Amino acid sequence: MEQRFKIFIAYHTNEENIAILLSEYFQNMGIQKEFIYLCALPSNDGKVNNIEEINAMVKSSCVNIPILSMKFLESVFCTNLTGAMIFDEEALLLPVILPEINQSMIYGFMKDVYKLFKLDISSDVAYIYDVVQGSLNIAPPSLSVATNAMNTFINKYTVTVNRITSKTSPTLISSNPAFEQLDITTDDEMIILYYILSNQVLEVSKKTIEQWLVDEELYDVDVENAFKLLATIGYARYHDGALKIDIITFRRWSKMTEELLPVLSTCVKNHRILSSDIFEDMWYNEELNPTLKMFTAYLIDENVTVLTNKSSNDQQLQDIKDWENKNGFPNAVSANYQKCLQVFNDNNLIYESEWSIHGTPRKYNLNNSFASHILSSDFRHRNEIAELKESLRRL
Repeated sequence: MEQRFKIFIAYHTNEENIAILLSEYFQNMGIQKEFIYLCALPSNDGKVNNIEEINAMVKSSCVNIPILSMKFLESVFCTNLTGAMIFDEEALLLPVILPEINQSMIYGFMKDVYKLFKLDISSDVAYIYDVVQGSLNIAPPSLSVATNAMNTFINKYTVTVNRITSKTSPTLISSNPAFEQLDITTDDEMIILYYILSNQVLEVSKKTIEQWLVDEELYDVDVENAFKLLATIGYARYHDGALKIDIITFRRWSKMTEELLPVLSTCVKNHRILSSDIFEDMWYNEELNPTLKMFTAYLIDENVTVLTNKSSNDQQLQDIKDWENKNGFPNAVSANYQKCLQVFNDNNLIYESEWSIHGTPRKYNLNNSFASHILSSDFRHRNEIAELKESLRRL
């Protein structure tokens, strides 16, 4: 029989980012990319149809790692493939579960025979690597490389999972009797209700809420959906971009404010991803090269919270050049300004705040917690940035 040499990471299409992170971890630990096979499995909607490729891969894998999520368990093909992996005597099975899954949701042989691994537990991740490393018979990396790879993976995984917000409203609602009197079942509605009760307003526009979401750094909230659902309660109306709650419904809600707000605030927290935390993760995981750190230094030195896009306005670019020349720095930031904008925007450190008539971003604003973080006198990386600036002055 042909020797098996592949690591088969199977996942539902929704969990592709997590599968990629696990693959990157293996590569950082010295496992060559060609030994790793990432595979999005067919779902019930039939949008993915790669069964022949999957069958071929199962026959050449020495370790199978299914990433179990709610979507994975709901897919008939995913669960059938996992069953095939259980009966495969040639390959080892290491099922991992996402935070939304617990032991009670797993049925059949896997529940009683196989350990379920969590990717935010270092001992679980280390065990998975040990099995893979032993199966491929490759030399393990040094302790420092392994430690850095582990820390990088778990930090990135935690950030990624936080961004994939789980819909926790049913659990939150069932734990509080006050919600039995409300016809509210989704996170979208709960977050808008939080805004209404916190600000004690009868009417709110979609534009106001969208800006509030940006200011509060809340993600995965469908305002349109929330307004349409809330408009079905009592005599509420959603018209001309604004939601208006009738006074009877508002009085009923406001009487329960003290009971509702703690639960609503938990829902809000579940959707908040602070840009200051993202920045710290990027710094810790060494995702900020010297140019990006110098770009941060420019923001701090010049107290910048608004950035213009040089394709439509080059004043910002000229300001950066003046800052570089004044301090005797190389022109790395001005030469890579567009790339710096792209990296910061991709990682939600900044957001588009003004557009041209063609839809091109003209301005970006720093997200609130990121701006407060780096412009604070207590910013923890001031000394490191000062050392970087000093080293560049000597060039």
